[in-house]
Amino acid sequence: MSLLTLRHVPRPSEYRVVRWMTLHHVPWPSKHDFVGWMTAFGVWGAGCSAGADDAVGPRDGGEVRDGASEAVDGAETDGGTCTGPGDCPAGQYCSGSGHCIGEGTCLVDADCGAGRRCGGGSLVCLDEGACVVDGDCASGLVCDEAASRCVPGGCGGTEFTTTRLPPNMMIVLDRSGSMDGDVDGRTRWDVAKEAIAEATFAFDDQIRFGLTTYSACRPGGCSPGEIVVPIADYNAVAIDEFLAPLLGRGSLRGIPPNYLCDSGNPETSTGRTLLRLVGEPSLLDPLRDNSVLLVTDGQESGDCTSGGENGPAGAAALLGQDPPVRTYVVGFSRDVDAGQLTAVAEAGGTDRYYQADSAADLITALEEIAGREVTCDFRLEGDVPDPAEIYVYFNDDPAGIPTDIADGWSYDESTGRLEFHGAACDRILAGEVSDIDVVYGCPGPVIG
Repeated sequence: MSLLTLRHVPRPSEYRVVRWMTLHHVPWPSKHDFVGWMTAFGVWGAGCSAGADDAVGPRDGGEVRDGASEAVDGAETDGGTCTGPGDCPAGQYCSGSGHCIGEGTCLVDADCGAGRRCGGGSLVCLDEGACVVDGDCASGLVCDEAASRCVPGGCGGTEFTTTRLPPNMMIVLDRSGSMDGDVDGRTRWDVAKEAIAEATFAFDDQIRFGLTTYSACRPGGCSPGEIVVPIADYNAVAIDEFLAPLLGRGSLRGIPPNYLCDSGNPETSTGRTLLRLVGEPSLLDPLRDNSVLLVTDGQESGDCTSGGENGPAGAAALLGQDPPVRTYVVGFSRDVDAGQLTAVAEAGGTDRYYQADSAADLITALEEIAGREVTCDFRLEGDVPDPAEIYVYFNDDPAGIPTDIADGWSYDESTGRLEFHGAACDRILAGEVSDIDVVYGCPGPVIG
């Protein structure tokens, strides 16, 4: 469900359309019937009969440009409609719109060569970004006639395509033999499976989860973990389907259904597993926040830390990437080393670890961490010539939302990301915002 509704103001070209329709003695249609009316009269994305000469250009030429109505007026008087070049008098050609128009003019982009467009005001073919008059430029831009280029100016709205940007989170789950320990009459493994299922389903539409288990239970011990469910949208079902059949019992190689690694070798390879995730493409998304959530029930195996491959080193390496990857830590038993896990959390940029001694504790910890990672980020597709001309409104309130990294919004030009912060984000997550207007060029919400 998308919360973001972007609007734009009407274009002044409506006046030209009125003139075109008046000449044809056609009643002005309702706003809802406009597109259908234009299509029926062969002006909006018009098609021509089969057999037309290929030189005319594609017949689905697209929307007739602003200002094209005046050219059509003249074409109707002189040359009328056409299906091929032979239908037009000398000095005219058959436009992709299906009308005879003068040489050197255009009505649709199909009348121009590859990489060029039909100017909406001048009705001549132009390179992208070039102009002759203001009408050749998109809303919010005007024509710098000296440079013949469209530049920011004037007042107009731009409609953006928007995409919600939920963050990425890789859950890293300990599968060492000690996960068969007792918690409230069940194994730690079974409790962890259920808690992960509850948290991932609760945040399935707000976080892109993935799952890594460690160690990989290779001969000799200390093998780094492996990604078993890659990060993806709406991934709770995939994670649950992977974990549900796996039992909290050990086996020599951790072969399902007895999934715990009970090889007799050191297997709590926390540092090596975190280091294995350094450079993982799914955690290097520049548009999203990226994090790791480590769940372990014991101390890191000393034999697995040779060469400095320990938990804090792995967390620090993840945080040092661009973009950075934070590491959250949950210690799930009284057997953990609090100092060791605190060091991992601090190196990973999350300050502290979460202690969980029961099923309820673990669910609370996982959901609190997920809640910290939920964002209010959106991507705006399309050109934003001047970010200072962006205005944002909630629920049609003309007071608007300020540009403020504490309690308002910010825009990242390099990624096209619109991010809400503090109180503004809290209102979105609480369900208090039913409509968000993002308007370019003209202050004021779009009502209705």
